[in-house]
Amino acid sequence: MLCDTSSNLTHLLNVSFSLVIDLILCCFLPPGPKRTKSTANVVSKRPRRVIDLETKLKMIKDYEGGKPVMAIARQSGMSHSTIATILKNKNKVTEAVKGSASLKATRLTKVREGPISDMEKLLMAWIEDKTQKGIPLSTMMITAKARSLFAMLKEKARPDYDVEFTASSGWFRRFKNRHSLHNVKLSGESPTADKAAEEFVETLDKLIVEENYLPEQIFNMDETTLFWKRMPERTFIHKEAKSMPGFKSFKDRITVLLGGNVTGYKLKPFVIWHNENPRAFKHINKHTLPVYYRSNKKSRMTQLLFQDALLNCYASEMEKYCLENNISFKILLIVDNAPGHPSFIGDLHPNIKVVFLPPNTTSLIQPMDQGVIAAFKAYYLKRIFAQAIVATEEDAEKTLLQFWKDYNIYDCLKNLAWAWSDVTKECMNGIWKKTLKRFVRDFQGFVKDEEVAKINKAVVEMADTFNLGVDEDDIEELLEVVPEELTNEELLELERIAEEEAREEKEEESPKKFTVKGLAEAFAELNKLLKKFENMDPNTERFSLIERNVHGALSAYKQIYDEKKKQAKQTTMDIFLKRVTPPQEEPQAGPSAGIPECIVIIGDDSSMCAYSPEDLPVGEDVKMEDSDIDYPDPV
Repeated sequence: MLCDTSSNLTHLLNVSFSLVIDLILCCFLPPGPKRTKSTANVVSKRPRRVIDLETKLKMIKDYEGGKPVMAIARQSGMSHSTIATILKNKNKVTEAVKGSASLKATRLTKVREGPISDMEKLLMAWIEDKTQKGIPLSTMMITAKARSLFAMLKEKARPDYDVEFTASSGWFRRFKNRHSLHNVKLSGESPTADKAAEEFVETLDKLIVEENYLPEQIFNMDETTLFWKRMPERTFIHKEAKSMPGFKSFKDRITVLLGGNVTGYKLKPFVIWHNENPRAFKHINKHTLPVYYRSNKKSRMTQLLFQDALLNCYASEMEKYCLENNISFKILLIVDNAPGHPSFIGDLHPNIKVVFLPPNTTSLIQPMDQGVIAAFKAYYLKRIFAQAIVATEEDAEKTLLQFWKDYNIYDCLKNLAWAWSDVTKECMNGIWKKTLKRFVRDFQGFVKDEEVAKINKAVVEMADTFNLGVDEDDIEELLEVVPEELTNEELLELERIAEEEAREEKEEESPKKFTVKGLAEAFAELNKLLKKFENMDPNTERFSLIERNVHGALSAYKQIYDEKKKQAKQTTMDIFLKRVTPPQEEPQAGPSAGIPECIVIIGDDSSMCAYSPEDLPVGEDVKMEDSDIDYPDPV
């Protein structure tokens, strides 16, 4: 046994000595000629993979959704360390997207500060404003605007700022790459648009026949700009708003994405505004809004937002619609080729096939542009005036001007949803006549100009209530208004407002909640209101029907009330039945077991509390929570 141990020790010493000698030789002797390895033994170097922003965003979203890093790595064919690095740089990726970086960009450029960086932000807002209006832009126009903006910002900068900016060709090239400005120049409908539209209709019809699409499965979407707080220019309200300093409220806009299918089904509106958490949303859960709400500093549709709308909002809504109508979830979606609609959007969902309209054919065959958007805007204005009339009649001291000043984005979204619901099924079906060769051939129920004119006439009659002196031409001009040129000062003001609102978003607000007392009082007021109608209505059968419908419509609130009341009763019972048993005593047996020995105290304010005799408070007022008090059932 001793010999074996000595032999092993000697062997270990020899190995260690050999390793030390090899290390010394490697450090002090010059290296010999390199030995070539056979091709079979050389491991080929893995080519460097370029990852764009879209892929990185998807990985970040999967990780935040609960998918492990290893699962993401296996799915994408990338290493664990690569995925970990992307997740580590999550903030940089999201900031790059917010900064209008292209989803196909593969580099995250450093965020620059100072007048040049601010100038590029304002320049992008100006370019998007021009693009939205379809005004062609040239390199000379963009560089001239850049120099003008920079000169204005430099004057407002610190005195020692001495950077010069010439808008060189190199800067313009880098600027285009940073903001993915590949197609700045736009044009209107060309003479060949009619031919392109005819060819598209034929091609679309063949696709519908070959794929056996039903009218319920064919959808169209289009976005529009809505000046949500604008009155006709001849009114005193518009003139006063125009004279106010700062950003003009009548220039404030939202982007609304509207859509529906051939049979008349309307998708929930998708709204974009510049503020993520407006003050008007205080205590409001955004998921309960009557629209899909998203934010963008410039209130514009971007490729990322359109992708969000289709995949995270409309895909599930369309699937639910198909399920309810017992048809397969197979959607044919028709959209135009606007910059905010990514060309790859049709490859992101297996059940949604996207077809793009030919360039410059929007006004010819885009279904949503054949009367729906015009009718929607007219209904929106009509709804606002109807609301103003009610508000001023209920409060004699409230003027139209005060109503308009109090009107906020939350009011806008509610009225917007109301206006969208007013758009008729006949209107939604009739807009497809120029796009489809089937399903709407014999339809004659909707005439765009007549429908909109009828709504405008009703708006004028409502406006006469306030002696605004407007006519139907004024209303048409308001509905067709084109976004005005944004001055440098207005661009700066929008940036300031966005920053101010961003700071206010950090304030935490307590959420809304139901209480037994609040619900009971609301139902009591409702019953008083119904009683007034009953006393005036000579038709008992009519009133009974209305009363049942009202209570039916509020059944969800009644259910919440019953649950809250049940909880309140249980809380009260817990107080009365609470038994204080000393640890050394055994529980009582027999029929009297579990019955507490307590004293119930009823205060002067009718509040109640129960105490064991030894815990009876002396000289104290005992109160209970509102939720612990039992209120009578609403009738």
